Amino acid sequence: MKKITQLVLLAILIVAASYSIIATASKKGEVEATNGAPSFSLVSITGETIDLASYEDGVILNFWATYCPPCKREMPAFEKAYEKLQQDGIQLFTINVGEPTMVVNQYLHTLKPSFPVLLDRDGLVSKSYEVLTLPTTVFIKSGKIVQTVKGELTEEQLL
Repeated sequence: MKKITQLVLLAILIVAASYSIIATASKKGEVEATNGAPSFSLVSITGETIDLASYEDGVILNFWATYCPPCKREMPAFEKAYEKLQQDGIQLFTINVGEPTMVVNQYLHTLKPSFPVLLDRDGLVSKSYEVLTLPTTVFIKSGKIVQTVKGELTEEQLL
């Protein structure tokens, strides 16, 4: 009888711990962060190599994929906000996660974004930023991550 009670208690602890982990990982919205932004170099769809270390202040990174409906819905918001962000000295980079260049180019053919689109083909940059859901947007100031937003953003939220 004692062993059954111990097994039941162990099962309850496992279920509670699993629920806590899943609830934390799937929570949509803003997550505050104070850690340093991992440095990276990625190639853009135009062939330019972008090195994050070259941008000292005010950077927004948006991680996305072509198969992601919320990513598609927020693209016009990024396009509208891009010029204003540039005027304010803030650099915006959208980062496609893990897709072939041809797929990304076909997807962007009709959108024709004015902002830089970077390719994280192997997903290493998204892993270094602990991106678990798409879209995820990371706000960086003075080399530090100041905010991470999981989910779709509007133009107003970007600005």
